[in-house]
This record gives sequence, C-alpha cells and structure tokens, in this order.
Amino acid sequence: MLRVAAGAAGAVAIVGLAASEALASDKMAKSAAQYQASPHSGQSCGKCQNYIAASSSCKVVDGPVSANGWCSLFVTKG
Repeated sequence: MLRVAAGAAGAVAIVGLAASEALASDKMAKSAAQYQASPHSGQSCGKCQNYIAASSSCKVVDGPVSANGWCSLFVTKG
C-alpha cells in the first residue's frame, strides 16, 4: 500500500511540474515579440500594462525585460 501511495505522490508531482512548464511556455519568445532593449517611438516596457516592475518581467514575453525595452506586444497602461 505504501508503494501505491508513493507512486501516486510522484505522479502528482510530475503532473504539477508539467502544468507549471506549460504555463511558462505560454509566454512568447523575445525574438517572436521583436523585443529590443531600447524604447521605440516613445513606447517602452515600463509604460506597458504587461510589464511587471517588481520582477523586471512581462506577462506575455518570456525572460527578463528592461523597463527601457520595447516589443511589438506593447499596450499602453490604462
């Protein structure tokens, strides 16, 4: 019975890991978003509603981004 419980716990951990990886992969690659480390036409990540200042990250672009950066997914903060 302990082997079954240990196997079930392992399966739950694997499913949880796969789910978190799927969530992470929902973000777009920087290259696909045309990310650049400098502003574009007065637009920058720091002025975008997708930018997360506390972690220098983005809700839709994978990896760290600069507040002075820009990508094609820019949405003005409202």
